[in-house]
Amino acid sequence: MQPLATSAAETYDALAPFYDELTREHDYEGWTRHLEETARQFGVRGRKLLDAACGTGKSFLPFLGRGYTVTGCDISPEMVALASAKAPAADLFVADVRALGRIGSFDLVTCLDDSVNYLTGDGDLDAALASLARNLAPDGVLVFDVNTLSTYRTTFARDMTLDGPEVFLVWRGGCGGDEEPACIAELVIEAFNETGYGVYERVTSRHIQRHHPRPEVESALAGAGLSAAGVFGQLPDGSLDDLADEHLHHKLVYFARRVAKGGDTP
Repeated sequence: MQPLATSAAETYDALAPFYDELTREHDYEGWTRHLEETARQFGVRGRKLLDAACGTGKSFLPFLGRGYTVTGCDISPEMVALASAKAPAADLFVADVRALGRIGSFDLVTCLDDSVNYLTGDGDLDAALASLARNLAPDGVLVFDVNTLSTYRTTFARDMTLDGPEVFLVWRGGCGGDEEPACIAELVIEAFNETGYGVYERVTSRHIQRHHPRPEVESALAGAGLSAAGVFGQLPDGSLDDLADEHLHHKLVYFARRVAKGGDTP
């Protein structure tokens, strides 16, 4: 297994104080409700959640509000600290998704916000999906999203800015707009944080991602004893499109279940 060129822990330790501002317009409540409803169509009955790569907690807080028992982990200690401050009722800890031990048996396991795309080394995707499968209840559902080629050819190829109350964020895309399947993509996020009147601190985080083509994802799922029960394109409002197209959607969302005897999902 090859190490990440820039570790995700370093990247998100640097970005952690500014992450909520960067994602302030994201509708996590609506998005996660679509994910939950679809997961229940695929058999989820209980309310025990493992949120891997949980970040500052924005991905699991809506589930906590809906009565779920939440366990979460992230590779970044700084992100976990912020999530813990928001949600003392959640069981949170620092861990690498590629090397999770047996934590429990969860009805719903999530790995959201293109966290899977930070798995850039050979074998990383296989290791991560095997770790998540290890913690899935027999009738549980694993949900994760991946960035598409469309995202790398557009969002990762642009420069953007976001002006917040006390921080100015700059997004510098490192792609050329002609990325191919399985490409490595890069962007830099710079935060100019006001530390005093007219005084700013510049914090830089470098993000390295890998595009994971659908055949590669499905092969890794099979190796983990899982199968994609459904693959959807994500629409701008967070709802899911039955058509999963690399060129029309900015994310694909996978719903995976254990493979039953005979080779089909139960």
